[in-house]
Amino acid sequence: MALMQIGQYQRLAENMFFVRFFLSVLFLLSVVFSWQPSVAEPLINGDAVLWKVETQGAEPSYIYGTLNSSDRRVVDAGAYAHTLLKNADYLMVDIRDDDAIKQKLFSVMLYNDNRRLRDLVSPETFENIKVIGYEYGYLARQMDVLKPWAARVVFSSPPSEASRISLGIRTLNQTFQDIAIELGIEIVQLQTIEEQLQIADASNEADQLALLDTLPAEIQTVEAIYQTRINNFLSQSSGALYQEVLDEISVLSPEAQTRYMESLVLSRNLQMVSRMGETLEKGNSLTVIDAVYLPGQQGVLKLLQDKGFTITPVK
Repeated sequence: MALMQIGQYQRLAENMFFVRFFLSVLFLLSVVFSWQPSVAEPLINGDAVLWKVETQGAEPSYIYGTLNSSDRRVVDAGAYAHTLLKNADYLMVDIRDDDAIKQKLFSVMLYNDNRRLRDLVSPETFENIKVIGYEYGYLARQMDVLKPWAARVVFSSPPSEASRISLGIRTLNQTFQDIAIELGIEIVQLQTIEEQLQIADASNEADQLALLDTLPAEIQTVEAIYQTRINNFLSQSSGALYQEVLDEISVLSPEAQTRYMESLVLSRNLQMVSRMGETLEKGNSLTVIDAVYLPGQQGVLKLLQDKGFTITPVK
């Protein structure tokens, strides 16, 4: 592969990591959403993004559900949580951000055999991929070697977000790690990129392709969806963000949803909560994870409650 083409793919990988919403949430947590009793019923713990977590004998800790975006409104919304971090002893994050992660992502997002995306999707879907991909600055031949989950991640945020990232503008999630590093606050990682990539790469290809078939035909639709996501975050509704993902995966069969639930989702939520426990028992920590992890009967907050922690919304 020519050096210039490799550089273009690496730029794609870098953008994809920082818009990893679908990598870390849709393919890892999606089926949790389909297992709620009814979308019409109020979603437990879905009415806030900042929560106080208390346990006997320790200072209070906080969990902040984020939207991993570089949009200025989103970053500014984290100002109060930034203040909490500056007085904390620990910062817990889903994945610690470093340059090595981008290379690991690059290594698994491309087909390394003779398969090509255009041969796996319908002509109409690949035409949408070509048209929308052009808006991000990528040619059809570049999109053609992406695995379906990787192509879906590209389109989970609009070109405006990818452009800000390429200019070095920091996302909301990154700003917390920046502050912690500057102040010497210990960072505790709850997941590894290897765990996330292994699950994404092992997920059922037919399900990945089904999600690609739902791509909008116009970039304006991608932008509109993203703006709705931002508005839901700014209104502090993790439940609405949760519902967005439920809507996104509604094309999957009940069998596919069950498969994700049993093999990918619940075990990961339990794993994250188990990794939080020791630091929460010490107290005075701030946990920063995507907001869609928080609500629901099998969400992080309910699992913490089941372990005896007291959680309270902070408005």
